[in-house]
Parts: sequence; structure tokens; C-alpha cells
Amino acid sequence: MKNHYTIGLLCLLGLAACSPRFYQPAPQVAYTRYDVSPSQADSSVQQLLAPYASSLQQTMGQVIGDLAVPLEKRMPENSLGFFMTDAYLAAAEKVFGTRVDLALMNTGGIRLNNLPAGPIRVGTIYELMPFDNLLVLLRLNGNQLQALMDHIAGRGGWPLSGGTYRVEGRKARDIQINGKPIDAGSEYVIALSDYVANGGDDCSMLANLPQQNKGYLQRDALIQYVKDITSSGRRIELPMMNRVQINQ
Repeated sequence: MKNHYTIGLLCLLGLAACSPRFYQPAPQVAYTRYDVSPSQADSSVQQLLAPYASSLQQTMGQVIGDLAVPLEKRMPENSLGFFMTDAYLAAAEKVFGTRVDLALMNTGGIRLNNLPAGPIRVGTIYELMPFDNLLVLLRLNGNQLQALMDHIAGRGGWPLSGGTYRVEGRKARDIQINGKPIDAGSEYVIALSDYVANGGDDCSMLANLPQQNKGYLQRDALIQYVKDITSSGRRIELPMMNRVQINQ
């Protein structure tokens, strides 16, 4: 009897291990709200967290560079966005070891409206890019890139590095990549966030395209870009402007 029980139990365990599991969200969640004031904080918990809080503050307060001029998030002359895409273009070529034609940043993903002149801290970059978005590469032909740029134009324009364009009638006109007009028969390597590459910001035309992904955070690209400029003895200057024109 014992052997039969053991065999039966092993069979059940085997079926459980091999059978697919499906999880469904509960239709309703019951909860109770508790308001906690600072005076109610557990001193033992505070003591436990204190070393980590101190370490975090030191890391976030670390100065990694100096900004010579204020940078602003506004189209078409999005100096803050251009600073970010310049960082992504530089990082993408280094991390992926390949030529990159264009770097793009969706305007909605820029989480600060401006950076004031002065010290740039690690915490500043976290405020600017709080999401764990990854830097990925896509390969687009000229027609695919035109469709993407038209979509970007319809959303008011995005900052970019490696090219220029003009927005007119919610379409992208006079697109130049590396100083040359966009060519339907050419292939272009584009650096952008995995969020956009996966169809975010209504970029469904990109969702099914193959990606190159090395797990490199866009935030890390920004931090390294600032550190590289600083280590060369320079300050962060105003990026090259006149990349985007908007005709009303």
C-alpha cells in the first residue's frame, strides 16, 4: 500500500510540474487603509534603513559634471533632448560596436523640463530618466524610417542626433541623415529606447522588428556621457541646435 501511495504521489507531482499554470487577476481586491504619521515610525526600522539611506544619498549627491548653460525641454529647439540623444548616439556606437546613423528620444520620456547651469549630480540624471529603459538598436529601410519620422512629426516632433528634419502638415519633410537625404533603398541603424521600439508612444510600426539589445540602460548612457566629457577636462556645453524645424 505504501508503494502504491508513493507512486501515486510522484505521478501527481510530475503532472503538476508539467502542466501549464494560468493566473487570473482577482475581480475584486479588498483592502484597509491605515494612515501612518511620522511620529508612528518604528525606530528599529529607521535604524535598519539608516546606513542604506546614507549610502544612497552619497551616491545620488555625487557630482559627475558641470553644465555650462541651461538646457530646456521644448520643441523645436529641444536642447535638453539633444543632449540626451547625443549621449545615446555615443553610447550606442561604443556598446554595440557598430555605426549608428540616428538616435531618437520621445519627448514624453524626458521627465524634467530643464536643467539649470551648474553641477550635474547622479541624482539629476535619475530625475531626468527615472525609468529603467534600455538602449536598443533597430535597422530600418528608408520607407520604414520615413513612416516613423512622419509619426514623430504628427506628435509635434522629437529630438534626435545624427539627422535633421522639418515638420510641415504633420509630416516629416527634408529628412537628412548624416547630411544626406533619406534614401528608400538604404538601411539605417537607429538607437532608441526599448519602450518605443516595443511600440510605446503609439509606435506600433516598430513593435515586430528585430532588436539588438545588450541590457544597457539609457540612464547609464547619460551618466557615462557626462563622465567622459568631464574626464576630458570639459564642461557640458549647449548641443548643436537647428536640428528640427516646425512650419505652422
